[in-house]
Amino acid sequence: MTMKKLWVTAALAMTLTACATGPRLAPAGPFETKAYTVNLLSEWNALPVRTDRNKLATVLTKDGPGLNAVYLFSDMKPGDALYNQVSRSRPVPKFNLDMSDLEMVELVTASLERGARIKSLATQNIRPDTFAGNDGIRFDMSGTTVSGLDVEGSALLAVIDGKFNLILFIAPSEYYADKYRGDVDAIFASVAEGNIIG
Repeated sequence: MTMKKLWVTAALAMTLTACATGPRLAPAGPFETKAYTVNLLSEWNALPVRTDRNKLATVLTKDGPGLNAVYLFSDMKPGDALYNQVSRSRPVPKFNLDMSDLEMVELVTASLERGARIKSLATQNIRPDTFAGNDGIRFDMSGTTVSGLDVEGSALLAVIDGKFNLILFIAPSEYYADKYRGDVDAIFASVAEGNIIG
């Protein structure tokens, strides 16, 4: 892994998720979105980001979005997309209530491929889980960015009251994917189990 690739990835992530306002410090303890709350074991930087239709989401990061990022998408309505469209020839997919579990997984992966420019994205270990007391889907994934950097991550999603909610972790495979694994696993577990500490 070269520093050039890391900076390209970081710049790409910041460009695709342009901040609505400045970052803020998210202390250890409960962190709220519109639809759910996660528990943070330690401090993170919280950056508000704009998705399709000018909706707001949040990215939590320790070292910068290109090095480790936990995206918190909440209350996405039918017709909403996770990312702004990058190419007219490859429109980003939009959520709809008729999607099957597999189609919602594909919504996430296709969004990353078309909106975040991660190619050769493969999913592993798709399994049922819970999300804030609701039925959810959990899966792992791995791929390569357009700059040639190997990345990996996990996702947990659920439709709650007709709205799409997603926690998405993505980081370079080398070093950064495991650097804060305990913190990331705790974030996923807190919303999966509905237990908030602090």
